[in-house]
Amino acid sequence: MGDRFGWSQQEGSPDEVLNNSFDYAMQNFPHQLGWLDQHRYGVSVTQDLVKLLDEDFPLGTELTALEQEREAHKAFADARCRVYIGREQYFDEINEFMDGTHHTPLVILGESGGGKSALVANWFSRVEQKETDAFVFVHFIGSSAESASYHKVIRRLCEEIKLHFGFSQLVASSDSDLIRDFPLWLKMAGSQSKTIIVMDALNQLDDGTGTEGSEHDLLWIPRVLPPGVSMLLSTLPGRAMEAVKSAGWRSMKVHPLNETEKQEIVTGFLEGIYGKTLSSDQKAMIVGAEQTNNPLYLCGLLDEVRVFGSFRELTSKLAEYLSAATPGELFAKILARLENDFEETRSVFSPRTGLVQDMMKAIWASRRGMSESELLRLLNVPNVVWSPLYLSIVENLVNRNGILNFFHDHLRKAVELRYLSTPEKKKTAYENLADFFLASNEMDDRVADELPFLLSRCANFTRLKSTLSDLCLFSRLIKTEEGKFDLIKYWQMLGDFSEVENVYLNALEHEAHENVTELQKSLAEFFTELGLLSAARSMLERLLVSLEDLHKHDHSVVIREAGSQKRRYRCNHPDVIDIMRQLGTVCEKQVDLGGAKKLYQEAISRQLHLNSAAQKLQLAECLLGYATTLYLLDDMKESRKVLKRAEELAVKVLGGRHHYVSAIINRLGQMSYKQGRLDESLGLFVRDLNLTRNEVGSSHPRSAAVLNDIALVYDDKNSDFARDLYEASLAILLETYGNGHLDVAVIRYNLGAFYLATNCFLRAKFQLNEALKIFETFLGSDHVETLEAKAALAECQDMI
Repeated sequence: MGDRFGWSQQEGSPDEVLNNSFDYAMQNFPHQLGWLDQHRYGVSVTQDLVKLLDEDFPLGTELTALEQEREAHKAFADARCRVYIGREQYFDEINEFMDGTHHTPLVILGESGGGKSALVANWFSRVEQKETDAFVFVHFIGSSAESASYHKVIRRLCEEIKLHFGFSQLVASSDSDLIRDFPLWLKMAGSQSKTIIVMDALNQLDDGTGTEGSEHDLLWIPRVLPPGVSMLLSTLPGRAMEAVKSAGWRSMKVHPLNETEKQEIVTGFLEGIYGKTLSSDQKAMIVGAEQTNNPLYLCGLLDEVRVFGSFRELTSKLAEYLSAATPGELFAKILARLENDFEETRSVFSPRTGLVQDMMKAIWASRRGMSESELLRLLNVPNVVWSPLYLSIVENLVNRNGILNFFHDHLRKAVELRYLSTPEKKKTAYENLADFFLASNEMDDRVADELPFLLSRCANFTRLKSTLSDLCLFSRLIKTEEGKFDLIKYWQMLGDFSEVENVYLNALEHEAHENVTELQKSLAEFFTELGLLSAARSMLERLLVSLEDLHKHDHSVVIREAGSQKRRYRCNHPDVIDIMRQLGTVCEKQVDLGGAKKLYQEAISRQLHLNSAAQKLQLAECLLGYATTLYLLDDMKESRKVLKRAEELAVKVLGGRHHYVSAIINRLGQMSYKQGRLDESLGLFVRDLNLTRNEVGSSHPRSAAVLNDIALVYDDKNSDFARDLYEASLAILLETYGNGHLDVAVIRYNLGAFYLATNCFLRAKFQLNEALKIFETFLGSDHVETLEAKAALAECQDMI
């Protein structure tokens, strides 16, 4: 470039004349030569930055939703670890408890803003560095709009356990199954390594109603933790604290700050981080104020001191702030100060009415928070205005992977009280932010995550339906378990699933999609999940035709028809076989057993050459489905033969001790039991028990389930040994799940029925009554199992 314009000079040998002539040209001929700077900074620098970013973060390294959530909670913890002046005795007490043989959680109690979250965050930071071989999980409830759902807390924890230990078991899809399986996931984790679970602010649990619901009774947390598992919790006074006391869990209290601690915090924060010094009188004002005994109040006050510009007026400003009696009142004053700085006409920045309000309302209304670029577009202000505003409030925000949210709940409540005091104002905030995301030109992950949430919160169901109908949004949400559950939840809000089929099928016809096959697979699975079996079947049938046409030339097999010399060419691509198996499952659910039988037979006939383990397992899956269909058709003889073949294949691929093999054996045992072949079923169940115990141990819930199967056989034989087996099974489940579990209810019901039949009426009454309470809680009063328990209990009452 220099050669072209005659300004060439050797590197390291500057030429003053050439430099001066270049500067003169740039100053006097900007229109002709201004492109040089534009090229330097608008193109060259940008290219260099993009190149560096691509090197550091290449394609394929994007964080998954689970990783994003994990990083968000770590960022929340890190923000509370910068300046922490805590009593070492707190850490000693927690460590002593965690190192002991306790099988219950430790709960930190204290007033709002008293430093519980900071203590939890700092202890978590220490233990994460110390226990490098342990599985450590932390969750700050209330740190975002989605973090307060206890179902999502459990789901995230189970997913993290599955990922960390490499378990193959699927995390339950329904909330009730998730709660049921939660103790089992904890037990699995504890059996592998030391497991530490940290959950902060149980009082902020919210089922979406904004009130203290049953989740605050903490029944979803096992009353007895399995070996190897420790749990640290925290809560404010309220229903959750009462549940802690009722459960008899050990607790420790965080006390207010004393003057020495406050002095250390003032010095460490202002001088240690920001290099700002106060006079001794000003320090005395802060340290001597009773309300600064609260750590959150003190930190909020110090942050205001940090940004206050006039040293002469600082003393009077401190007095004004200290007139606030609570953290909530203090943050209301902070919001007023921000409005004064950035909205008043005398502001040195370009004033804009409602700037602070609009920013705070957007963060409050959002699901996960707002990015800086989103806020800049929403507020429509230049960086010269945004930067000082952001720096003035940054200490009260937390940055999670570029998404800004409130650092603590007091600021959220202050924003709500000042700007969103009525339901109408809240609805408008949701609507305005939804309009912002709707105006986006691209359906990216942020829009897909935020938009349906906002429309559901403002109850704009017409626009919510239109948004859910977008196949781009569907394809982004369906790729994760959380997204799939969100889709189901949003469609439930629209009343039922009656319109889902037509909405997506119409969208599929009118919108070209670059990967229509994957989209059809996803839709079929989603339809099946919702119980829309006709829609799922139709989609799978269409998909089967297209896949067979796609792969007919490179994946085909010759099939001879029985009883004739005719030959047929059929596609045997793994995707085609898998779709046929799924179709068979759907037909089975529709009770079209003839259709299911034909599909399974066809799929099995195409799998002639089994070269890989994956092909053998795929055939075993088809055989299992076929055997189930035959079982439902009452063709026990043929079903048994097919199950035996599936067992042989599974043993070859997985070995005879795999849980997949034991599941087949158990199915054979169930079949024999149904046919009244008690001795044969007993032999199969005992074989299953040995395999299950060898794999997961004697105290695993799967072992308990097989013990129940064996007990049923002995019960039918009128043997008293059935009682011992029922009680052994019940003891395992109670240790794993506690009393509030459906599997526990089933065993209690069976044991109660045994006692009733053997005239032990008081024992029968206790077991049946306990079973009934659990059935009513989880299944409702009209469920068939609830009604059977009621009838048995009534019969027992009559006997007494």
